Amino acid sequence: MMKWWGWGAYDVSFPMDQKPNLWPWARTKLGLEVERSTPPVERASLRFASPVMNDAFVGALAAAVPHAECSSSDEDRLHHAYGKSYPNLWRARCGDLGRLPDLVVRPSSREDVESILALAHAHEACVIPFGGGTNIVGGVDPLLGERRMIVCLDLRRMNRVVSVDRYAMTAVIQAGASGPELEQQLQKHGLSLGHFPDSFEYSTLGGWLATRSAGMQSDAYGRIEDMVVSVTMATPMGVIETRPVPASSAGPDLNRVVVGSEGVLGVIVEATMRVHAAPAAKDYRGLLFRSFSDGVAAIHDCLRAGIRPSMIRLQDEGETELAFRMKAPPKGLSGLLQGGVKAYLARSGYARPCIMVIGFEGQPADVRRLRVQALRVMKRRGAFPLGASVGGAWSKDKYNMPYLRDYIMDRGVMCDVSETSATWDKVVDVHARTIAAVEELFREEQGGHGVVGCHISHTYDTGACLYFTYAARQIEGRELDQYYRYKRRITDGFMQSGAALTHHHAVGTEHRPWMEQEVSSTGLRALRGLKAALDPKGIMNPGKLIPDEGKTAQPPP
Repeated sequence: MMKWWGWGAYDVSFPMDQKPNLWPWARTKLGLEVERSTPPVERASLRFASPVMNDAFVGALAAAVPHAECSSSDEDRLHHAYGKSYPNLWRARCGDLGRLPDLVVRPSSREDVESILALAHAHEACVIPFGGGTNIVGGVDPLLGERRMIVCLDLRRMNRVVSVDRYAMTAVIQAGASGPELEQQLQKHGLSLGHFPDSFEYSTLGGWLATRSAGMQSDAYGRIEDMVVSVTMATPMGVIETRPVPASSAGPDLNRVVVGSEGVLGVIVEATMRVHAAPAAKDYRGLLFRSFSDGVAAIHDCLRAGIRPSMIRLQDEGETELAFRMKAPPKGLSGLLQGGVKAYLARSGYARPCIMVIGFEGQPADVRRLRVQALRVMKRRGAFPLGASVGGAWSKDKYNMPYLRDYIMDRGVMCDVSETSATWDKVVDVHARTIAAVEELFREEQGGHGVVGCHISHTYDTGACLYFTYAARQIEGRELDQYYRYKRRITDGFMQSGAALTHHHAVGTEHRPWMEQEVSSTGLRALRGLKAALDPKGIMNPGKLIPDEGKTAQPPP
């Protein structure tokens, strides 16, 4: 179970004691002359409104699905009340729980889900599908002011790899399986799905599908929608079940309708997924570039040469500085040698460099071949090799960054992320414009203090994903207004620059105001038509994805 006020398990926190250079540097950058203490409120101080109970639905549920686990306890309602966005956690830490789900139901089968949705439709109870609870754009938040009963449908009992076909290289997997659960089961067959998002430790297959997730190795294995062979989704009006075939031209691809639907049409219960042999060899290493634009050009050259590593992660100057501060200080001869290398790099034009972590997975011979080819191309753009230790450090810490947000929120700091994608002709410009917009906000509100950086996390033949991280002192009394000012400024910039509204975080409540710009008014009409056809009473995850459903999301951007 994840913390109700932060990220991850209760016994895990950011290892700041192992990174003595990080917090002193961050305090200076953030202008924290006096460090505030802003811990979450005590659990005992939380106050819970009584659940809204639709007695007809609850009675029918008990009769039709007697083995489903149902709970209206304060503890269950609290741990299913919201995702992990900055507004979610700020409110929780202040004890402002907002509208809570009224009943948490844990089904164990597809048939359970079908029955629950049929009853919810008949009795007009709202249903919010719930997996790992890691969404950061309001994707599982109940609506403020919702008067109908809200049922949180926790799918994590449905966590099995049902079957594996090694001949076709597919696996049928239940939607409630978390990343570790499904990978452990596939590993018994020598297989892997190859989908490793930042939230991998807690998020589920159903959540990945509902939000069109992208994993760290998507350059090699594709985004989650590229892995889908067939999918089963229960809706209030029946079941959508596509056929497990390699390809079809029978009309629009319903797999693509289901994937990305964010729970507003129904509940994804199962999917047949493409799998591959677990890699026999992995090689992750670091490179240094003189500038972000040089690194972008190197990635573009590599892809144009037909060389596709499993992962390319290019950090800009701001994120590279953060990465350097995360390292433990070198000692003795190692420190002297590193000092000499830094002096040499500075004289060679790497005064404010950019780190790239590049990874290769597969058979040993293929890994060696791709590595040699990629590094040869990268060196033409000035790549300075840093060796495998950088790749090893990244692999060790790759799931730790969300814990850092908890640490700095305890000290009066706002921290969040925004991500987009752009075609190669726009990547450098979108990066520069977004960094400039955030730095302008720092000047307007913080006297120039703040931390901002970006990395390229996913690449395509046509462009790349840009993932921005920013932090600033909280403005006391205006914490959420401050957050939404950054959100609007950054997202407006994405739209004006011709970039995507979101690359892999989905829409939820926070991105709804920009959906018409993203998909057009006619596109929205089509989405509303789907919603009306599959969920005519509007019970499925109300207020997400599709704007103008007549209710205000919690909280309004």
